[in-house]
Amino acid sequence: MSDLPGERHKTRFNDLHQDMLSGVTRLDGDFPAYGSSYLTGSSHAAAVWSSLYPHNPGSSLIDQLEAHDELLRSHSSSLRLVTSAEDLDAEDRRTGILPHSEGFHLPGIGPDTLDRLWAEHCLRSLSLTWNYETDYGFSCYDDCTAPLKPAGRRLVRSLGQTPLFLDLAHLNEAGFYEALDSYAPPVLVTHSFCRAIGDHPRGLTDDQLRALGEHGGLVGLAFDPDFLGRGSIDEALRHIDRIASVAGENSVSIGSDWGVAAMGEIGDHAALVGLLDAVGGRYGPGLAEKFALANAYDFLGAQLPPS
Repeated sequence: MSDLPGERHKTRFNDLHQDMLSGVTRLDGDFPAYGSSYLTGSSHAAAVWSSLYPHNPGSSLIDQLEAHDELLRSHSSSLRLVTSAEDLDAEDRRTGILPHSEGFHLPGIGPDTLDRLWAEHCLRSLSLTWNYETDYGFSCYDDCTAPLKPAGRRLVRSLGQTPLFLDLAHLNEAGFYEALDSYAPPVLVTHSFCRAIGDHPRGLTDDQLRALGEHGGLVGLAFDPDFLGRGSIDEALRHIDRIASVAGENSVSIGSDWGVAAMGEIGDHAALVGLLDAVGGRYGPGLAEKFALANAYDFLGAQLPPS
């Protein structure tokens, strides 16, 4: 990272979740919903998990990955694929992109197939469910006590043998704990919040946050008003404080959910700078730095292939 410690959050941040491809599709190939500085302004992302999800009945993971590859090509002056830990320190100011599957049916669940999805189709990360039950498990809107399905157990075991990241966002509670028990590497919850503050099934309980922290995991705070209340900076601060207090300061990150969802006060990168300044003012520059950049940077550095 080329920015000075303590100042990096004013110019660069990491974001564990954006609906980038869907946002671009709905906006006819441009990025205005993210604010004028989205790709090239003084405040823009260093790395983004770019989510693909089955919002159309006929959509497939491979088709969306091919469309995402075209997005990277058509915006190559501003976007680049993140492949290795070495990429993180490259002298390249473009936004690094990690294509992420959110609840898609996979063409196969063995390590060999997952490795091909990484190498040939640029998939970097996946979750077992989206808002609905899948072949692998149940969403947070389903029965919270239902275990992972047999295919889901096989998929979690296989993921531990590949460079792909596992994301537990959208998964029900029983599946969440079962995945933690059977998956050794650190896990992600790319976009969530604290259910103790906002009682919504997409949030994480304190017990889940504690388990995630003990597993070395990372949770990205989503800014949706549906989750936070109004989507304000003050509300976000309460969630950041609780995640850091329960899971640990090394577990809190950004998972904005920008792209398609309607946002409140924290709706673009300029507003995010205000939130980061508020975190630094209330909790100190160390937590602001971890939340904005360092925790996700450290996760990527440890979990990506070296080169």
